[in-house]
Amino acid sequence: MSRRTHAMPHASICLVVATLVLTGCDRSDRVTRLEKQVQELQAKVNKDQSALDYDMQEKCAKDAKTWFNENWDRRDKDTVLLNETHHFNKAQNKCFIVVEYHYDRVPAPSWVNNVSLWDVNENTEHANFAQNHLVDYKNSSFNDDSVITCECNGTKCKTLDEFSKLISTYTSN
Repeated sequence: MSRRTHAMPHASICLVVATLVLTGCDRSDRVTRLEKQVQELQAKVNKDQSALDYDMQEKCAKDAKTWFNENWDRRDKDTVLLNETHHFNKAQNKCFIVVEYHYDRVPAPSWVNNVSLWDVNENTEHANFAQNHLVDYKNSSFNDDSVITCECNGTKCKTLDEFSKLISTYTSN
């Protein structure tokens, strides 16, 4: 065998190895570029999602204020507290409002606490808590706090703490 025919396979092997090395580097660069593009796209999606979440929270705030003014405009001389807090539930894509209403009862200084959870857009009540607070100043040992109702979507409860835990699935994300 001549030196020339022996050198040909060696040159062919070198050419194949060089091609594989260069192709491998090119793939590695492509993978790196694609990973960078994926990270950039993910960052843009996250930014866009944050903007959308903010817009939905703002819409919920506006809708809740309108709903509250239309449905709970009952401030009178017996109203001690009438307050609302709105919550956009991202998981359910819904706007909820918690209305807290305290009003005086006869005989004074007794009062009722009422807390309710509403779906703003559907105008449906999901939960209600009401509690009497009876006080007798003549008999300082008499003080009665009794729960009138405590329920969230059919689940009964006995205390304001239990009620708060039940509605937290609507008011937190």
